[in-house]
Amino acid sequence: MRTEANTVSEFPVSGIYMLLLRVPREVTLTVGKLGKHRFPRGYYVYTGSALGKGAAGLKHRIARHLRKEKRRFWHLDYLLADENVSVEAVIAAETNENMECSINSHIKGIEGAEVPVKGFGASDCKENCGSHLLYFPAIEKSNFLVQKLVRNLRSACGTVSMRVIH
Repeated sequence: MRTEANTVSEFPVSGIYMLLLRVPREVTLTVGKLGKHRFPRGYYVYTGSALGKGAAGLKHRIARHLRKEKRRFWHLDYLLADENVSVEAVIAAETNENMECSINSHIKGIEGAEVPVKGFGASDCKENCGSHLLYFPAIEKSNFLVQKLVRNLRSACGTVSMRVIH
């Protein structure tokens, strides 16, 4: 992945995003109020949105996620803070609509998708997604999953301005 400053400058001000995460070996973490959970080796996709401007915008949110050192506030912060977890790709689309749950639903349709932790990233979910973190145990190469994620985002969003950083 490219450096944080270069990566963030390419994203729109507000929109929806997916982080492709790699966990090279199993880790067990305490995830805030969700408690202790095991994260098996493999690829994970987190879906989020940042529809504000400035500090509440997409560029700021992605930059925050890419930093290892930060106050742990969201469920994702606990996972990203682990030294074994890396962000392999960031996929984002410009939108002013709240499409987080819709995109997450599309991603759940990818063969082999599993919910690793019920409630992860879905505390404020209005559509009962169950989790905004999905696990893909059978995926061996990230390029394959990135292609599927991009297709799903295009299918769900139609014509949007999209950036993929890999």
